[in-house]
Amino acid sequence: MIPSGKLAFAAHAAIETAAGVSFIVRPEAQLHGCTPAGKLILRQYGGLLLASSLVCLVIIADPGLNDTTLRPLAAALGSYHVWPCHRALVRIRIEATVKDESVLGGPLAHLLVHMVCLGLFLHVVATGA
Repeated sequence: MIPSGKLAFAAHAAIETAAGVSFIVRPEAQLHGCTPAGKLILRQYGGLLLASSLVCLVIIADPGLNDTTLRPLAAALGSYHVWPCHRALVRIRIEATVKDESVLGGPLAHLLVHMVCLGLFLHVVATGA
């Protein structure tokens, strides 16, 4: 069982592992019509997402981490989730006029998932648990 103070890290690892694999395996699904150079950048981003997931797994596995360590890590990883929320909001606004192909559930699902992750990380920052 994952301690409640580490639930945000588990959620991040699960969600960003799926996203990272998607960016690496099918970068063109993330950015239609991207150039070969664009695909390389998207794959690199996918690798970064997988690396952040690995960091979360290390945090989850370490029983010695205390609030002093968990809170800044939660703030750092949680701050990332602001940007996918922003992207999802922009995509929702654009899709109101242009139909966009959905990847991993589409922008509304992305917004909800990243808001949940952000909320879980903010809870750790505020309470340490």
